[in-house]
Amino acid sequence: MASAGSSQCYSAHVANFVESPVLSAFEGNSDFAQVFNPSWIKPSAGTGFHEGLLVRSQNCTSCGQDQDHCCGCSGTGPRASVLSFARLESRDSSAAAVPKFSRVSASSVVFGPHDESDVNGVEDPRIAYDEKTGLYHVLYTCFGSKLVELCHAVTPDPTSSGNWTRLGPLGFGDGSKSGALLIREEGSHYLYWGAGHIRLTKSSDLNTWTPGEGFIHQTLFGHPNVETGPPPMKLSSGDYVFFINSWSNSRSDPDWYQPSWVILDGRDPAKIIAQALEPLFTPSQAQWMRGLPPYQCNVQNVAFLEAAHQIAPDSFRVYFGGSDAVIGTAVINFTKNSACTSATTETNSVVV
Repeated sequence: MASAGSSQCYSAHVANFVESPVLSAFEGNSDFAQVFNPSWIKPSAGTGFHEGLLVRSQNCTSCGQDQDHCCGCSGTGPRASVLSFARLESRDSSAAAVPKFSRVSASSVVFGPHDESDVNGVEDPRIAYDEKTGLYHVLYTCFGSKLVELCHAVTPDPTSSGNWTRLGPLGFGDGSKSGALLIREEGSHYLYWGAGHIRLTKSSDLNTWTPGEGFIHQTLFGHPNVETGPPPMKLSSGDYVFFINSWSNSRSDPDWYQPSWVILDGRDPAKIIAQALEPLFTPSQAQWMRGLPPYQCNVQNVAFLEAAHQIAPDSFRVYFGGSDAVIGTAVINFTKNSACTSATTETNSVVV
């Protein structure tokens, strides 16, 4: 990997960072005490052309009553994770917009636990839409009584609770999670997955997968742990931006979890051609990412980016969890600074 002092052929700029959460119990637009780690649902005929967020929702009301109490909400029944739909009710396509969403309540729940394989919850979805079939592929964590593993479901409408098909675990084993799926028009489809290290695997049919090989192991700014964000998205150059998350080894670090990015070669998405030299933003920027009162705190010092969509060429609206209890948003712009030479490709790629 390249050193932190290396020049990069792409750069990123935070064009706007909304100072307050757009979804939270404290802000009054969620009946769930914890609403976080969203995925973006693009509009289609299947959704009635509604768009918005599929969000992880939980209820541990004792979280965050004082500065030192972050409860790490988990359990069965009402404490288990479910997935809820928050419909976008305003524009979010300008950099200055402050998006508004429908209230998240019990009636918003569209997907939840169904047996011992996910009795503790369905968590942290990532959604990819297949234009050819009209199906949304939802990769999520099944938190079972014995295993925690990456699972797969499909539906023509992730905004409602009907017509979901559970395809079960991908077979990657206990501890597998965080699957960001790149569906391509031609050739193999790519799945980037994992927490701690990101792995890469390919499939010709979106159903048959192997665990694959190691792909990203750390950031250029020194974080030794990485995890996938949303599926890669195309830039005007034809390359892909792939948002990822990273963290240090110290849970007490006020900037413990920080979002980052890499650029994948448009012709070969197994090749990294640029990487962030610094995080996009950090938890210490706001109390609601630190998990400090008056906001709820599930896990302190976390900014975890899992949803994004393009709002203009090379400009992306992102949504992210703060302290595993609320959802924030920002707009990120990318600029190509120079040609990505073969030398840059070689120093930044991890060959699969």
